[in-house]
Amino acid sequence: MTSYTLSYDLRNESGSQDYEPLWKELKRLGAHRTQDSLWLINVNNTAKELQDHFKQYVDADDRLMVSELTHNQHYSNAYAGTNDWIKNNPPSR
Repeated sequence: MTSYTLSYDLRNESGSQDYEPLWKELKRLGAHRTQDSLWLINVNNTAKELQDHFKQYVDADDRLMVSELTHNQHYSNAYAGTNDWIKNNPPSR
């Protein structure tokens, strides 16, 4: 399995689009929210497959980025549980 970061800019978050299905799907797949719009997820898919899967949960003008998590990462003030999630889902390279 590979660990990825998934981030987004939801351009219509306060408008008519309902993003609850996006967050439910991330949680269903065991993702961990580390910042308001940044999640960590460990799956058996490629970054492209993951992005294609999540496109159905966002509008065409929203921004979505998936990137492989590597050992060379640093952060501060992440949400509780981030250190444990990374420890339990270590980057593969």
